[in-house]
Amino acid sequence: MRFYDLGGGGEPRVASRRVLTVPNLISFARLAILPVVYLDLTSGRLLRAFVLLVVFTASDWFDGYFARRLDQVTELGKLLDPISDRVLFVVVGVAYVVSGLLPLWVVLALIARDVLVAGAGLVLLTRGAKPPDVTRLGKTATFGLMWALPMFLLAGIAGDGVDDPQPVLHVLAWVLLAVSGVLYWVAAFDYARIVRRRAAVIDAMDDDAASPGGG
Repeated sequence: MRFYDLGGGGEPRVASRRVLTVPNLISFARLAILPVVYLDLTSGRLLRAFVLLVVFTASDWFDGYFARRLDQVTELGKLLDPISDRVLFVVVGVAYVVSGLLPLWVVLALIARDVLVAGAGLVLLTRGAKPPDVTRLGKTATFGLMWALPMFLLAGIAGDGVDDPQPVLHVLAWVLLAVSGVLYWVAAFDYARIVRRRAAVIDAMDDDAASPGGG
């Protein structure tokens, strides 16, 4: 998907150890606005929460674009980007449950998926290997979820609030959430499959090293 590679010129980038870069500052700013979004959601300020969520979602693409365009791909940035997305789902998800925008089971399903992915990555870390990068499918699913969430707010704004949202927008929000949620879990199982394959390679290397004449 060329959309995720815009600004890169088609060339792979080597991640540096820099901290103060434009993409990293965008990621830090995204994390900083989440408490404001939470307070707005739980206080019924739907319009401002909607604007902030749209900014958050748009900036999720722009930080990657600037990282490639300005040649500012960093190790920190590669961690901050997925972390900020996961924190968004937890913070905003809890706020949606509190404010009545989503049922609890939806948020738990998203969090459970992230726990699975984190656990799979931890398996490789404990074996001294680097976890795989986020897949294109995972990026697509995350992108869909991040647009589905503000759509629920838009339905409430266009209608008569959380208890009486605009019907068409509300249905579209649920459809986008459902499709993206399924892709989110499919991407998680694909990620776990890659981790298991890498772990098997490590096991094979360990067995060769331990065998007589190995290493």
